[in-house]
Amino acid sequence: MDSKALLDVVRTRRSVRVYKSGKVSEAQLEMILEAARWAPSGANTQPWEFVVTRDREKMRRVRRIYDEEWRARKREDPVNYKGLKKDYVGDVSVLVLCCADPRTMRVYLTTRQPGDREKLLQASIANSVEHMMLMAASMNLGTVWVSVRDEVKDELRELFKVPEPLRLLWVMPIGHAKAWPKAKPRRKIDDFVHEEYYRAEKLRRDEDIMAWPKK
Repeated sequence: MDSKALLDVVRTRRSVRVYKSGKVSEAQLEMILEAARWAPSGANTQPWEFVVTRDREKMRRVRRIYDEEWRARKREDPVNYKGLKKDYVGDVSVLVLCCADPRTMRVYLTTRQPGDREKLLQASIANSVEHMMLMAASMNLGTVWVSVRDEVKDELRELFKVPEPLRLLWVMPIGHAKAWPKAKPRRKIDDFVHEEYYRAEKLRRDEDIMAWPKK
């Protein structure tokens, strides 16, 4: 793949939340996981652990877990809560539970501060997930980040038998998109790149940041 083709994959990747039937083959899944294997990680610790399932009953249970969490939060704040439902986690060919092993942070010998160690761990796992998403996109498969919040993590841990001390970070569905979302606006390169020093005139106002996701 040349650089332009790679950039095309990056530009066309979407967060897909509506899926149709269709199998992700074992060969495709293997390539997606192989892409994760080559992600950069702090001190080459490779702190990721993935639980992969095709089991329809498990997927339905994951959907119920997220639905119960959504309903509880909606009851707490029926007017202002705008969280998206995640029923699609039960409609895909594969679900990947993305976990992190925090013990790997001990390897960061030159990093003393706990916050810096945490940044490296989180970035390492995010790198592996992004690698998987881009590989999936290159095969015209849809994916999306689904956060594992405190409200759902215990049930997911039990369902997938994930031992302590591993952390549950994200669930990633992989499947065939029923509809590909349109591209959302992107800031221009000149808006966020600063030559030699930070250009104070480019600093966004609070109201610009709050309005941006709605564009």
